[in-house]
Amino acid sequence: MAEPITIGEIFGRLGELLRENAGLAAGCVVGLTAINIGLDAVSTGNVMALPAGLISLGAQYYLIATVLERLGLREPGGRNRFGAFWALNFVSGLGLLLGYLLLILPGLYLSARWMVASPAFLAEDKGVNDALGESWAITQPSFWAILGTLLVIFVPTCAIGFGLSLAFETLLPVLATAILYAFLFGAFVLSWMASVATYSLLRPGPQHLAEVFA
Repeated sequence: MAEPITIGEIFGRLGELLRENAGLAAGCVVGLTAINIGLDAVSTGNVMALPAGLISLGAQYYLIATVLERLGLREPGGRNRFGAFWALNFVSGLGLLLGYLLLILPGLYLSARWMVASPAFLAEDKGVNDALGESWAITQPSFWAILGTLLVIFVPTCAIGFGLSLAFETLLPVLATAILYAFLFGAFVLSWMASVATYSLLRPGPQHLAEVFA
């Protein structure tokens, strides 16, 4: 069983990853914001929900895979597993949706326990069920720290984003939309980076182990 980690350790590692991958993280936020504003401009309703979701999933895949490679936790240029990555997120997404519909708390629990499924899937070349099982096993001792991390990332970011977007909605609706998307995707990108940070602490690679035992 993995040793428990603290919320301070998670944010400490997240800060390191953000400093080392600032351009990548910022590019994902800006790119996803611009793409979704463009999709809104050319369509109304939910017509563009599927392409928007696939683009977001592609950004998540690229960001997590790249950061894992830079940490030495994934072989550079590893085989493309985007289809299976979609399946992983589809399965976990259904579980999370059901959990959030059941009075929120089950969804929060599943979010924390499946926090590192995506990094485990890409780093260890696992199947969908194995990645979810791996995440479930290694996050158990650190559940509260992981849940706290997710709440710190999403609650203030989404609250500020929605508040600012409402303030500008009447006078500058395009700016209001841009602000909302920027904060929402900022929260998502931070959570993707946090998943790698958490995984690297629970399943450290050779380089990190060398530093620990030096």
